[in-house]
Formats: sequence, structure tokens, C-alpha cells
Amino acid sequence: MDTFFIEFRDPLFSVLLFFLLLFLLSFISYWWGRRKSVTEGKDLESFLGQFSEGESTASFTSEVHHNTTTNETWLLLAQGFEHQGNYEKSIEIYLALLSKKSDKIVEKEVLLKLGRGYFKAGFLERSRQSFLQILQNHPRTPAALHHLILIYEQLQQWDKALEVMESLNELQGEIGCEQLYLEARQILSNPKASVDEKTTFLINLYTQHAKLGYLVFEYLFTYAPKLAWSHFDPSLSPRLADILWRLSPENLDLDIISRNSFLRELFSAKGVCDFSTSSNIFELDTLISLHKCGHSKATLQFEYVCNSCHHLSFFPFHRCGNCGAIDSIESTMSLTKERFEDHNSFQ
Repeated sequence: MDTFFIEFRDPLFSVLLFFLLLFLLSFISYWWGRRKSVTEGKDLESFLGQFSEGESTASFTSEVHHNTTTNETWLLLAQGFEHQGNYEKSIEIYLALLSKKSDKIVEKEVLLKLGRGYFKAGFLERSRQSFLQILQNHPRTPAALHHLILIYEQLQQWDKALEVMESLNELQGEIGCEQLYLEARQILSNPKASVDEKTTFLINLYTQHAKLGYLVFEYLFTYAPKLAWSHFDPSLSPRLADILWRLSPENLDLDIISRNSFLRELFSAKGVCDFSTSSNIFELDTLISLHKCGHSKATLQFEYVCNSCHHLSFFPFHRCGNCGAIDSIESTMSLTKERFEDHNSFQ
């Protein structure tokens, strides 16, 4: 019997022990992979079960499962519906593709597109669930984290948005001024913070980082115009033209205005001063000339362009609704007829 016994000092014992450990590790790895695959499948089925399946969705599911058309073709069709604004059809295709067993890369891509589709259609909770489903199996997915921030921003859940922002910063490093923007929006939406606290925060933010100029001075000129003028950055004058144009005469600082060529032309065009007799900007030059002739039935109206994607908006924004860029607003002016209110009474 001693011939079959291997002492622990025998080199053969180490070899057998090595192969035994290798076998155990391989078995555990295989078992864990199978368990994870089954769990992910159940999670996806549970996720799909949250959304009721109508007749049209069932028909798409049948087509996707039994048609020989490739997944790439279905994705192109869904994107076509999405570009047309038919989000319902695109979402139905994405859900049908998810119900079809595909590899993990395709599943992740479809979930991303599904989350974006829900977001564009305004179903924020379903969009949030889609991106959380991605992060459950693929935690290092910046696109999912970024869209979660957008969702929490629209829901005004600033604490959660900042938590996601920390994870995104760990993956990609500091991302522009997005964290500063979220912190600023958080304090501005806080009803317990006083106007002094908010203005102090915004002034310190712009002094230290020189970012979010439109957001900062929009609030300052609205609630603390004297403080806004004392910290005014003349280089922002063209971007802030719409805010400055709407200031009442008692909130103007003529000393600062007289030292800046754009401001001189802007307020001369408005008719509150006569610092300039002409301007290189057509709209301002026209208004200045009209005031010289004694006509004051024209004014400026403003539109807003994102300098990142050139998307046009009729309302001011701090984050572009098209590309998501922050502090990318540029105001453009055009001439329009002055509107007077007659305050007519029916009595």
C-alpha cells in the first residue's frame, strides 16, 4: 500500500495539487458564468415584463423572431421611426429585439437605444429603468450614466444626479462644467437657501472657474442687479444681450455701460442713453437711426442658438435640449415691431 501513498514532500504531490486547484477554479468559473448568464436572462425577462405587450408589440415580436431580417436591419428601421418622431414604433421594435435571445453586445446596444427612445418620448421612469438595467450588467457604461444624469435633472433630483456624476467622473475624469452646473442648479432650486447664499455661491463659482456665465448673470441681474454689475464680465456682453436689454432703467450702471463699446451701442439702440451714434451691428444701427428720427416703434427680439450643435430655440436654455451641451447658448437678435398694451376695459 505504501507504493500508492504520496508524501507531501514528494514533487508529484505538488503537481497533483496544482491540477486539482486548476480543476476547481475552472469548475467554479464555469458554474459562476452559467449562473450569471441565467440571472441576467431572468433580469431581462423581469425587465420586459414591466411593460405590457399590446397587439402591435406582439406582432413586431413575432416578425422579429420568425423573419430572416437581421438585427442590424431592425435597428435601422427603429432609428428611422425615431427620426420621424414615431417613438412608439421604434420602442416596440426595441422591445421585440430584446425578447429575442441575442449576444450581450447587441442586448446592451438595444437597451441603450430603448432608454433613449423612452427619454425622447417623455417616459422618464421607463427610461431610467432601461439605463439601470444596463448598469446592472455593464456598470462601466458612460452613455447610460450620462442619460441617468439627464433624467434626474429633469426630475430635479439633484442629489441623485450628483451621485451618478461621481461615477461618471471616475470613468472619464472631470467632464467640463457639468458637475458645476448640477451644483449650481441644486442650490438655485433649494427653497431653504436665501438669495444672499445663492448669489454668493454663484459669484464664487464664476470667480474661480469662469464658467456658466449665462446662468450666473441671469440670476444675478434678476435678483441682485447691483451685485451683478459689480462683478460683471464685459466679455460676456454679447451673450447676455437679451438679459441686459430687458433690464429696467433704474437697474442700469451707466458708468460701466459707458466704458464698453457693445453696451454703449446696445443701450443707445434701446433709447435709454445716447452714447453711440452708430453701430457695426445692423439691428442696433437701425434702432439708433430710428431713435434719431424720433421713431420708437421698433425693438429687438431674441432667439437662442447652441454653439455646439447649432440647434435653434426660441427660449433661453442652460443645457441644450438637442445635444445636451452646457453653457453653449448664444443669443441672436432681430428687429421686430414694438408691442404696446392699451389696457382696454370692457366695463
